[in-house]
Amino acid sequence: MDPQPIIEFSNFTFQYFSQAEPTLHDINLKIYPGEKILIVGPSGSGKSTLGHCLNGLIPFSYRGEISGSLKINGLETRELNIFKLSKLVGTVLQDSDGQFVGLTVGEDIAFALENDNVPTPEMRARVRQVAGMVEMDALLGSSPFELSGGQKQRTSLAGVMIDEVPILLFDEPLANLDPATGKTAIEIIDDIHNQSGKTILIIEHRLEDVLHRAVDRVLVIDDGRILADLNAHALVASTILQQVGVREPLYVTALKYAGVQVTEAMQAGHIETLKTEFSRAALQTWYGGIQAGGRVNERPSILKMEAVSFSYDGLRPVLQDIDIDIREGEMVSIVGKNGAGKSTLSKLLCGFEQEDRGRILYYGADIKDKSIKERAEIIGLVMQNP
Repeated sequence: MDPQPIIEFSNFTFQYFSQAEPTLHDINLKIYPGEKILIVGPSGSGKSTLGHCLNGLIPFSYRGEISGSLKINGLETRELNIFKLSKLVGTVLQDSDGQFVGLTVGEDIAFALENDNVPTPEMRARVRQVAGMVEMDALLGSSPFELSGGQKQRTSLAGVMIDEVPILLFDEPLANLDPATGKTAIEIIDDIHNQSGKTILIIEHRLEDVLHRAVDRVLVIDDGRILADLNAHALVASTILQQVGVREPLYVTALKYAGVQVTEAMQAGHIETLKTEFSRAALQTWYGGIQAGGRVNERPSILKMEAVSFSYDGLRPVLQDIDIDIREGEMVSIVGKNGAGKSTLSKLLCGFEQEDRGRILYYGADIKDKSIKERAEIIGLVMQNP
């Protein structure tokens, strides 16, 4: 006998009351217990709306008109309240700060158990167990708001896991994480999947990072419709990602630049499974013909940092002896892992914080005495969270 789906959309359509057209159109989808599903699509495609329908944010927080059917664990969701839905689907939000309810990591993880009046000894043991699964057992006494991006996400994950829900939904879990921390997050999600057998849904546009670990299927959504439901190998061998504007894995792009025809047989959905005998010679020829880039034009220096150092508490340096020279018309990328000091550097440039040592120069003039308003006239800032 075939297993019953744990999630089943049947001719499901949803339209926000504030919108003139439906956001989801005639969705038909079955997801089975224990599957690990990646949902990708461009911004505005409807992928997050699909997730909101699963966790109850639609219709309880975001109102709209629903037609068709959505069943979770065989239950019609329109007949369930938000509490019953929360016992079926646990959600790790993109913004972990908005999910915290406790003053410490331990309190936050224990929140659901406290609501269920679980005895304290049992609660403490369960919190330690789940915290250990996400490698947060050493930080149970820390404030969740003082954690790194990756640690915040692990705390949120532990908070939904402790309720033993059968479905875990991750809404853009990598959005605020650097590549290394994102890789670790995907490894933890994969470990949880292997250990618990839970059904896992990951809504994410960073396809290559999620495919660091295997998924059962990839759903591609665009304009509120499911365009593809494929395994990773078949997806990257198709043209669907280019059609909808989702970036394919960079190694797949490199193969195409080298003139390699990517096929499903090459198993290019994961770099670890890629069969290189199909492409090694072409890649070596292409790479050998790449010319090094030229030197940057010698334009005037517009923004310069000289031996800049900064610490928030006067004890632990965040930036040390930073020297940067940015010239007119240059496009400069500042990269680094979470907590490396990228945002702090931006705060110093904009005047939100003052450097402890060193100088910041604009066309050779020290801007230390310029107010935030005066700096805003020469340095514009587009923030991560508008």
